[in-house]
Amino acid sequence: MTSIKNPFIFGLLFFCISCAKREQNSGPKDVVDLMPLDNEISGWVRSGAMDIAENSNQLWQLINGEGQVYIDNDFAKCAFQTYTGQIAGSQVNLDLRVFDMRNPTNAKNVYDDVGIGSEIPWADNGAGDEARIDESALYAYRVDFRDDRFYVCITIHDKSDAALEVAKLFALNVSAAIGGQPTLKRTVL
Repeated sequence: MTSIKNPFIFGLLFFCISCAKREQNSGPKDVVDLMPLDNEISGWVRSGAMDIAENSNQLWQLINGEGQVYIDNDFAKCAFQTYTGQIAGSQVNLDLRVFDMRNPTNAKNVYDDVGIGSEIPWADNGAGDEARIDESALYAYRVDFRDDRFYVCITIHDKSDAALEVAKLFALNVSAAIGGQPTLKRTVL
């Protein structure tokens, strides 16, 4: 009887460890998987095709000289998507950029390098490992953050409090996806 219990317990233990490992590594492997789907954030849909770069030449074609900081920090892949939604009855565009920087150190380097110094830290319930809000543009907010090996930048082309909340919601959604958590499907008023 003892010989039957031991293999059973060993098998059960192996199964539990395998499941835990699978769950731990369940986060996305590709920047494309981090992009919210149409209406995943209620009222916000993709506008146009997603732009993807997987090497420095493709990145230069997308953002020209702005891409150097990502290239210098060994980016693996990036995806850019524009979304359109309504805020206070007006159509507003939101640009989402997600960069896979291969490791958390590279993501932190990019986060530090692209900062202009006047951003406001977003610490209370913020996205990712570090997040901040740039209010310096006249007609837009920018929210950027780093989470694990990813650097994410969101620009919403409206300067209202409601627009900032939408940008934060996108950030929280992407951060949840990076962590392998269910995304935050919420309604934006």
